Amino acid sequence: RTSLRMIDRPDKARPPARATGDPAMALRTLNLVVTDESRDGPAFDAAAALALRADAHLDLFALGVEPVAIEAMPTATSQMLIEAGRREAQEQAARLAGWAERRLPQGVRAAVEAVRAPGPGLTGTLGRLLRHADLALCARPHGPGTGPLGGIVAESLLFGALLPVLFVPDAGCDLSRPWGRICIAWNDSDEALRAVRAALPFLQEAGQVDVAIVDPPPHAPDRADPGGALSLWLSRHGVRTEIAVLARTEPRVADTLLRFCRERGCEALVMGAYGHSRLREALLGGVTRDVLSSLPIPAVMAR
Repeated sequence: RTSLRMIDRPDKARPPARATGDPAMALRTLNLVVTDESRDGPAFDAAAALALRADAHLDLFALGVEPVAIEAMPTATSQMLIEAGRREAQEQAARLAGWAERRLPQGVRAAVEAVRAPGPGLTGTLGRLLRHADLALCARPHGPGTGPLGGIVAESLLFGALLPVLFVPDAGCDLSRPWGRICIAWNDSDEALRAVRAALPFLQEAGQVDVAIVDPPPHAPDRADPGGALSLWLSRHGVRTEIAVLARTEPRVADTLLRFCRERGCEALVMGAYGHSRLREALLGGVTRDVLSSLPIPAVMAR
């Protein structure tokens, strides 16, 4: 069950849309953490393409992780293993940095840094390192074929660096051009609003933006006009929106959203991340984790 409303304010009430290909108005610095060549290749290519189109600087961090000390081992043995692990982490970081430098296309303004970081406290270490950017890009962190390091990097970006993140599907995405149609998963939360603000350069370029609201609570503050205030604000930025109030017809909210995106031909999804605690989502699941486990289209998320 779907209800639709068009929000299209008179031209005189809203400024003209930004010119196509103008995300550079807000995106000056992008970053990407590289941990695995095969897993991070699509995100790397997407980041390079966006940096070129936005004339942004791309910071690439090639990560090697040091092992955790094993308390039960004799001190000498443990120290030997730690030193060997440190050398291995340094070699891994240097190898990934070389791979990144060779893969960079001509014309991209970028810096590549080999980073060796200790396993304990990795989220905090990465959070401090990565926070000076406008947007981070990241490969799919959960689901089949992923390891624990992908989830740690994603959480470091969202929780440690407090950055909006563009998650790139395994199949990659073409960021050399604007997305034609984008879906906003709206639930009136602070996280969703931060994601919309972060995605504004992409929304201004899109020809159509759908605001999808799944089963809004009957006593919500905006129950008389769900999504209306958001659409009015976006219209003042030249973004044309269509509101869709969706019944939850799938077992999971994520499935309802992704089916809507598929049926509408949306090329990207914008949504808040981790409205519940990370522990609850890890144990019981949640919309964020469900979307990031399948990720059929790019998703811009913020916490």
